Formats: sequence, structure tokens, C-alpha cells
Amino acid sequence: MNPLSKLASQGEALRVLIIEDSEEDTDLLVMELRRGGFAPLYQRVDTAASLASALDHAKWDVIISDYSMPRFTLAEALAMLKARQIDVPFLVVSATIVDEQAVAAMKAGAHDFVMKDRLARLAPAIRRELRECQVRLERRNLEEQVQQSQRLESLGLLAGGVAHDFNNLLTGILGNASLALDMLNPSEPARSMLESVIQASERAADLTRQLLAYAGKGRFFVRPVDISTLVREISELMRTSLPKKVRFLVDLADHLPPVEADSTQIQQLVMNLVLNAGEAIGDAAGTVHVITRLETRSPNGATNAAVGRHVCIEVGDTGCGMDEATRAQIFDPFFSTKFTGRGLGLAAALGIARSHQGQIDVETSPGAGSTFRVWLPAAEAAAAEERVPAGAHHSHADLGGTAAILVIDDEHLVRATAKSALEYFGYTVYEAEDGSSGVDLFRKFHDRIALVLLDLTMPEMSGEEVFDLLRQIQPEIPVIVSSGYDESEATRRFAGKGVSGFLKKPYTAETLAERVKSVMAVSSRRMRA
Repeated sequence: MNPLSKLASQGEALRVLIIEDSEEDTDLLVMELRRGGFAPLYQRVDTAASLASALDHAKWDVIISDYSMPRFTLAEALAMLKARQIDVPFLVVSATIVDEQAVAAMKAGAHDFVMKDRLARLAPAIRRELRECQVRLERRNLEEQVQQSQRLESLGLLAGGVAHDFNNLLTGILGNASLALDMLNPSEPARSMLESVIQASERAADLTRQLLAYAGKGRFFVRPVDISTLVREISELMRTSLPKKVRFLVDLADHLPPVEADSTQIQQLVMNLVLNAGEAIGDAAGTVHVITRLETRSPNGATNAAVGRHVCIEVGDTGCGMDEATRAQIFDPFFSTKFTGRGLGLAAALGIARSHQGQIDVETSPGAGSTFRVWLPAAEAAAAEERVPAGAHHSHADLGGTAAILVIDDEHLVRATAKSALEYFGYTVYEAEDGSSGVDLFRKFHDRIALVLLDLTMPEMSGEEVFDLLRQIQPEIPVIVSSGYDESEATRRFAGKGVSGFLKKPYTAETLAERVKSVMAVSSRRMRA
């Protein structure tokens, strides 16, 4: 047994930094600490330089300082701790200090003072200050967690609002471009330019989907899924998306319990983490490793069977790693360490995890790579078989109609786009710029109107309120809810109300016509039945 271990076995280990110019007084302090039940591992310093070195190269449980020293002052010592943001118990021990000086020391950052002729107070004072220091630390951690949560929530609301408004604008661009393209002859030179507009609009829509995912409004179809199966399905796509020098490894557990999740969103989450890992490695050789496993633990890492089972998706890389300052910002929308980065990949990944009641942990340090762990609560039901959504493709001739349709949307651009598209396919269109005028218009012409296209989010009167009033006037009227948010938001807000369909903004003219045609066909069959 080495001397330090023997020393530690004789009492409560305590790492003590002693600021004292007298070796004899230092010995007295150490003796008193041992008498008080501590096993001190200590270092004595008596200059500003030696104090700075001790603070920078070791961690201390407590600091004990003399008040009067010939080489530097107590105020300088306290200022050095403050500059380094070090919060450990700091006790002043002196034979000459008076009350005014003690008060000044406490105001400068000292936590207590002990007279040298009353050293029996030292050990109890240290224990009290250690407890209070722990309370301060826990309070600080809690405040940081609350601030981070509030910050993420605020950013999520901002991101969701931006995505919603941007999707309204894209509806005008994508809808009108697709309608113009449909009107042109195949030989028209302008077709290629319109096709470029449509492609750019669809890429922009993909960015808004990532913003909505960050805001926790990006789920589409939730069901029990096998996480390993989802990762396996996109493993080849992930492999080809990484730089050629990066080796891609997967270690996927079999027979995992299912997770209640949206397959597309979870695959997007994993893809974003893998792409981020590849970018962290850059042009150098390295490895990206994806692992799935089951653990009975809480998301913060503390094993606790009562918390329940979690499926873990782990994505590790051998890249550059991150310092604490970068780590604290990586999930912020638009934050990126890459010159060409948009800063949405990790933000979207966090939003997807949060919308599935999950969490993402990060383990990283500069030069040591990064490991992201996604924790998703396990479900009980068996994972569903993969199904391709049913839906027949309609030719242009199939999409036409002659019915009257009421479009209720507070955005003029969206109303104009929907009106142009529907009239192009043969429908008669009534427009309303808000919920109140939409209800009035429907009350007047409900015997003519065969379907309502209703915006989910409007000022003054919400989509839900308008829907209820429409159904009071005509209980069987088909209503398609349209929104810049995803279907999960509409499903939540219209749960149990019998909405006929959902149309995600932005949409093309053909997509709008297809949705109207399919909903009216279902409504017609119900009326005949």
C-alpha cells in the first residue's frame, strides 16, 4: 500500500490547497484536519505563480488561505479563483484578522474565516462549506437545465413558426410552377426552367421539414417499429453517403423490443447523425460505427429498472471531436462549424428524438471523436410489418371535376394558388380569407359546396372552430385540412372529429387535385351506402 492510500484509509479523503508562507503553520493545519477526521492530500503554495499552477493543473475540494502573506495578498488569490470561475470552499485562517477585514474577505469571495487560536472550528467549518458548495452546484446544474430547456423550447417555437410560414410561401411557388408546367406543351423551352423551379421548391420544402422536426412537429405515421430493421434498410445509403476514406460499421441487435415511432423520421435522425459523423472525420481516414442495443436505464445514463427499457441508437466517429463551447451549441438551429453547413442536421435529430419522448446524449472531447446516443422508450406491442402506403396514381384526365369547393385560408397566395389549380381541373371555387367569412359563405352556399379545403392555423378563429361550425351547418360535408405543419399536428388537434383528409403544404397542383378527387370519391361511396 502506497503512503497516499494509507493516508486515505485513515479518514475522509480531502484534496486541500493551502495558501500559506509558513511550513510550520501548514503542518498545524494538516494536523488539525486529521484530528477532525480528514485524510488530507495537500499542496502548499505561497506565490501567485504557484497558486495559478495549482489551480490550472489539479482539482481541489477546499482551499485554506492565510490572511497576511509577504509575497501576494488574499484579494489577489480570490481574484484568481473568480477569473477561473472556480467554486470551492475558501476558508481564511489567520491570527491577526479583525472583523472589518473578515467582512471584506467574505465580500470578495471567501466563505468563512477561522482564527488560528480556534482551529477546532476548522473541520466542522469545512464540512459545512462542502455541503453548501454541493447545494450551489446542484442548484446551478438545475438552473442550466431549465435555461437550456427553455432555450430549446423557444428555438423550437421559432423554427416551427418559420417553417409554417415558409411552407405557405412555397405553396404559391410550387403550386403555380407545377400548374404552369402542366399547361405548357412538351416542346416549350420554358419547361426546363419551370422544372428547375419545382426542384428548388422541393429542396426548400425539405429544409422546412427539418425545421419542423426540430420543433417536434415532424412526425407522420407512428406505429411499433424495429429500430435495427430501420437502420439496416438505410445502411447502404449511409455507406455511400460517407467519404470514401471513411469505414462504415454497423452492429445491430436482433429481437429488439419495438419503439412507437415514425419510420421515416427515425431513419432521418440516424442519417443526420451519420452524415455529421462523416463530416467530423472530413478528408482523413476514419470510422463511423452505428450500434443498436437494449438497456434498462434512464436517458441520463443512470441505470434504474423502474424507469423502463430504452432502445439505444449509438453513432460514434473517430473524427475531430468537440470542445465544451461547441458541444453546448451543436443542437441549435443554424449553428454549424462547417463553412457550407446549414446547421439543421443535429437540430432536426434532437427534435425528432424529443417528439418520440426520447433524448440524445453526446460524449466528446477534442481529438477523441464523438459518440451520439439516442434513447427511445421501448413499447410492448410487436413491430408492424413494413407497408407501402396505398394510393392509386391518377392520370391527368382522372383528376378533373365540376363540383364547387370552398377554400378557407388566411394567406392570399395560398388561396390564389389553390383556386387556379382547382379551376384548371374544372372545379368551381369559393374563397374565404378567414374562418368567420368562410363559415358565413358556407352557410349561404352549403347546398352548392361539395368540399371544403380548410387551413389549420388562422388568426381569430382557428381551424378547429371553423370545422365544428361547418359540421353544424352540414354534418356530412367533406373537409380536407391543409397546413404547413405535418399531419401529426392536425391529427392531434382534430382527434375524433372525422376529418376527411390532410394536405401538407407545399403541394403541387396535381397533388391538390388528387387529394380532392380521392376524398370526394370516398364521400360519394358513403352517401350511396
